[in-house]
Amino acid sequence: MRLPYTLLGLVLAVVTWVTLATARYHGRTYDEYMQDDYGARVLKFYLSFGHDRSFLEMPDYLYMPQHGSGYEVIVAFFQQLTGEVWQTRTMVNACFGLLGILIVALAGRELAGPWGALAAATGLALYPRYTGQLPNNSKDVPMAVAMALVLWLVLRLLRRWSRPQRPSGVLALAAVGAAIGFAASIRVNALLWFGLLALVSAGYWLRHGRGLRGVALRGELARQFCAALVVGSTAYLVMSVMWPYLLTNPGHGLLDSVHSMANYDWDNEILFGGELVRATRLPWYYAPWWLVIGSPLPVVLLTAAAAVAAALALVRRQRLDARLLLLGAYTVLPLVMIIVAHSTLYNSLRQFLFVVPGLVLLAAALLVRWVRHAQRHGRVALAVALVGAAVLGQAEAAYASARIFPYEYSYFSPLVGGYTGARHDYESTYYGSCTRAAAVWLNDHFAEYTAEPRPTFRDEHQWNSLAEVDLADEFVGVGDGQPLFRITTDVPGPGYREIHTVTLAGEPLCRVSVSNTGTLE
Repeated sequence: MRLPYTLLGLVLAVVTWVTLATARYHGRTYDEYMQDDYGARVLKFYLSFGHDRSFLEMPDYLYMPQHGSGYEVIVAFFQQLTGEVWQTRTMVNACFGLLGILIVALAGRELAGPWGALAAATGLALYPRYTGQLPNNSKDVPMAVAMALVLWLVLRLLRRWSRPQRPSGVLALAAVGAAIGFAASIRVNALLWFGLLALVSAGYWLRHGRGLRGVALRGELARQFCAALVVGSTAYLVMSVMWPYLLTNPGHGLLDSVHSMANYDWDNEILFGGELVRATRLPWYYAPWWLVIGSPLPVVLLTAAAAVAAALALVRRQRLDARLLLLGAYTVLPLVMIIVAHSTLYNSLRQFLFVVPGLVLLAAALLVRWVRHAQRHGRVALAVALVGAAVLGQAEAAYASARIFPYEYSYFSPLVGGYTGARHDYESTYYGSCTRAAAVWLNDHFAEYTAEPRPTFRDEHQWNSLAEVDLADEFVGVGDGQPLFRITTDVPGPGYREIHTVTLAGEPLCRVSVSNTGTLE
């Protein structure tokens, strides 16, 4: 079985090289400066042994203390080591996202062996809305990685507990709890894992409970109670250590965070289905539909096939693989919670991006299992057709990503016409990361338009702090008045003329304009 591992190593090497080599082209997102500030303040809390609590003093409307700081403090730690902010954040983000692909490969191996590892890693590596955000997403991608880590550890635990003589597995249980705690310290909705584990326990009792009596019954109850105690206590310990808001508010911090995130105060309009809808009044199918139109075709079709296969198995009263049921619950439960809670959502699927590793794993496991089943029954042509269709579907995703580089996170499925067909009906380049390309161009060409030794500029698309890192030290950022250069999304206003446009598939993203006064003739 060397071939799948060799191919897996090749996939990991290629995606690592491509990610690190192109990271600097992906620009910066709106939230990065704020996350840097938050992470630095939390790090000060630790370095001062709890005396510096400036992280609690951030503006109330941002709800930053209620946001988990588990990943931001890691980034801040490396930023302090290097003494540099932007490139350090980019590289840490990219490496963490790459780690997620490795974790998904390990989970795929649990489900379908070496070929499952290869299929899962390839599926996530070619999922544009994941890999396209690796360098600049400091919340959603780390959350997806941490949740994938929990998923892998739980799958390992299920395998261990399926043995006739189950080991106590205290360390394995503690690892699951620690991973849940770390994930929750990034985003508190990781606590839904306790609901998933409760479903696992319920499934065990439905399958085996009737046969337990006396000592065996009491032993099983004690075993599961101890398991819940180990997982729950470890999760809360790690979550508190990584998230000082819980340490400074031990009585109500967690409940306050859950309430803040469940009722997030963001009620702007977003583009969905060709219409502007309010983020607090989304149609119920918002989240599932985004997973359909934002995912490569193989993931969508195999997931739909899995749902059909599970329904048929239930009708025929066939026993289902507990691990596949867990994957199904992992993908369905968050969507149900979003729909029931009428959650505030925006920016496509990024706030539930953590569901994607589950979808990819489900698709990979089913593909490998069905190919093996076809081979065992002599249906070689069917096996080849399944693999060929998956390869073609992933090739489409890779080609579509290359066409919209470095904005791969704006990938759309062929079901809605790809990027060119869907960009005017749905949010597309919502991060505003084109600012970097505009700033780089301005830095290289500003001398052609002015002899001013200290030219002024204003980034009206994002914030000056996100553009100035790509500009020479001579530039002076201004917040008011009439700067010499402007970076905007709209056409230049009176007194300015456009000198450069950053475009994607013919669509203007960022515009650089210069004042008609004070420029070279």
